[in-house]
Amino acid sequence: MRANVLNVFLIHQEPEVCRRLIDRASIVADTANLLVAYGGNINGFENIDYEPKVFIKDSRLRTRDHQRETQSYTEIFRSAVKWMQERRFEFVHFFEYDHLPLAADLNAKQVERLRQENADVLGYHLARVDDTSHPHFLQHAAFPEFASFLRSLSLRSDPRVVLSMLLTGSFWTRDAFEKTAEVREPFPIYMELFLPTVAHHLGYRLRDYGQQNRFVLPRGNLSRRIHEAQRAGAWTLHPVKDI
Repeated sequence: MRANVLNVFLIHQEPEVCRRLIDRASIVADTANLLVAYGGNINGFENIDYEPKVFIKDSRLRTRDHQRETQSYTEIFRSAVKWMQERRFEFVHFFEYDHLPLAADLNAKQVERLRQENADVLGYHLARVDDTSHPHFLQHAAFPEFASFLRSLSLRSDPRVVLSMLLTGSFWTRDAFEKTAEVREPFPIYMELFLPTVAHHLGYRLRDYGQQNRFVLPRGNLSRRIHEAQRAGAWTLHPVKDI
């Protein structure tokens, strides 16, 4: 399942490290369908010995306190959409440098799950968070513009729905990916809320990875658990910080 899946790979390290990360990602992709999205500095980008690649300028990608500084991945999505023009991909797999693919047939597995779930988007730890104490929701619920934005956007019967998902890795139909990328924020909204919520209100069906969620955690370093995860049937593992 290489030919019709574009793999968008987010990295930011020095060129020699990026080369090793790209080699590591080659288990699921090659130069025909692995697009590097680079979030480091322009000198690093120019010295990466790899094509295709795109430079992501947006300062909101380069946050330190991601939630409070409302980190955004929207420019990554838009850059990938622009690069895909005239290319015949049906699906988009997005993953960060420390979200390690373990299964060579990962994309085939993701396509199969998407179809089994009759879904348009797969995300890890997908949850509905409106009217909860979830910190991502509370951060934005105080702004009246947030609710009015959802009402103006939504094709759903309930425009109050807010979704959250861990965005270290996700899988999209091309249409859902492109249409979500088109939507502009009314004010800065944290990506883990913005992207799944927008996709939902545009009418796309989101589902999570089920049993695979247990191999994808929001923090830590699982570098020493790779073989254990493989034996347990993991498709991917996050976070894997050691390169």
